[in-house]
Amino acid sequence: MNNELDLSYLEEVTGGSSEMIIEMLRLFVNDTPDQLSNIERNVKNGDWDAVRAEAHKLKPTFQYVGMDGTHLLVAEVETKARNREQIERIPELVDSIKRNFNEVLGSFESKIKELSS
Repeated sequence: MNNELDLSYLEEVTGGSSEMIIEMLRLFVNDTPDQLSNIERNVKNGDWDAVRAEAHKLKPTFQYVGMDGTHLLVAEVETKARNREQIERIPELVDSIKRNFNEVLGSFESKIKELSS
């Protein structure tokens, strides 16, 4: 996993506004763990419609912060849940998503502090 931040998309859509970038990064850092927990809970419960819906909501956030590889993993979870195919792979995919998120969490928190000062 590449721990280098690529905030070019956020910089483009916010016009380079530090305040808006900080807000988007805070939402990402604070909301993603809950969304991943929801996906895990729904996988355990076999609620594939809820897994699909939560993955669909989570998917763009990884793209916004330049985590395109993780974005693709979330898209794969969404597709597998929607189509009810290879659902036995979903827990492994979710673990990879969580691992990728946790690997960059410190970098995002550092960037928030840097932009806030």
